[in-house]
Amino acid sequence: HAREPASLACLLHFLRTLLHSAEEGDPGAAELLSRRKLLFLPSLNPDGWAWNERRWPRGGGMKRKNGLRTCSRRSADDQITDGVDLNRNFGFQWGYTQEAGSSGRGCDEEYRGAAAFSEPETRAVRDVMDAHAVRAVLHWHGWGNSLAYPFAYDWHAPLPSAELERYQELSRAMTSLNGYSHGRAWESVGYHANGEADDWGYGTRGLLSMSLEVGSSRD
Repeated sequence: HAREPASLACLLHFLRTLLHSAEEGDPGAAELLSRRKLLFLPSLNPDGWAWNERRWPRGGGMKRKNGLRTCSRRSADDQITDGVDLNRNFGFQWGYTQEAGSSGRGCDEEYRGAAAFSEPETRAVRDVMDAHAVRAVLHWHGWGNSLAYPFAYDWHAPLPSAELERYQELSRAMTSLNGYSHGRAWESVGYHANGEADDWGYGTRGLLSMSLEVGSSRD
């Protein structure tokens, strides 16, 4: 989301650290780069990011959605309400319920768009996945100090026991040093969402798909 700049900062910091470590001869970094294909998409919402940066150059911009005109309000100050919540626009359980987990109203913060993959940004992610043999994906958000995995669209949606154990084991390892909470989306972040990227990656492609909520409200 556009108002979550910590996610971009952390991702770029990781990439810089990885490349610097490999250049300095760190065997772990060198092995990762030589044995794995890594794809980085720094920003899924450049228009929302640019709006926040232009309106709030010192930080604090709160536009969440993309730049599509979706709201009937015409004041320039209301442009923050325009747009599609891109993390409700993916093509798995899109619009699963009418009133919870996303919205069909263009002025709402969780507006899911006119159809699944209606937005060029989410189609770009889909096309990258189609063009590369992606096996795992980590989505970066901010904030919450948490790590989430599928499913998010329904609190009662089951994961096969073997898959749940795999996610739990990996989550424990990933959060062992930072103390982040972890679990299915409703367990870790406390709400459900449909048309969400993790659910789409796992539900349609079987990818190991997780979301990091980096930082706290103070950050």
